[in-house]
Amino acid sequence: MRIVDTLIVFRILKMLTTPFNKMQAFKFGFIDKNGTRIKKIEDENGKMVRNDPVTTKEKSSLTPLHRLVFNLKKIIEKVPFGKTQFASYVTALLLLKEECELDDEQSEELYEKFYRFLKDNELLEAEMITETINIGKLELGETYNIRFPIKEQGEIIHQHKDQVLVHSEYEKIYGIQTYIVFVNEERVVLTADDVY
Repeated sequence: MRIVDTLIVFRILKMLTTPFNKMQAFKFGFIDKNGTRIKKIEDENGKMVRNDPVTTKEKSSLTPLHRLVFNLKKIIEKVPFGKTQFASYVTALLLLKEECELDDEQSEELYEKFYRFLKDNELLEAEMITETINIGKLELGETYNIRFPIKEQGEIIHQHKDQVLVHSEYEKIYGIQTYIVFVNEERVVLTADDVY
């Protein structure tokens, strides 16, 4: 990756780890707490008007990069954050790879930088890595139940105990195997930690 690409990856990682309600776009009223764009607001006369950025600061809070990250954060919300947080990070990274259509080299760079980002910001604890050792394997073609609800934009789209059918192994990151499963005919990426 070029230096510019690396800087963009770091910006994306920083924004991904910032809650929506701590972002400038939220403070200016352009997004709600779930990252949904607020396109119209009521003016002083009670009339609905477009809610577009005007000042330079406002415009810099709602760039195309911000919009991409808002969408990525919503995708990552689909990850059923199980008891093993590190496994959940792995699933989120795969969703990020798919959404950005990264090739193998870019993906490896992303995984490396994400790991370094966690370490440098003291977000990576020893227990997070040791608990991944206990993550089992899933049998292809078998049915399991979701351990935690899967959300999209703050709303539950797959309930706890919904059944998943394991279709295939996907990718292994940081030694954690991920799987492509189907929940009500929808393709989802999970680890063995996310089901029982």
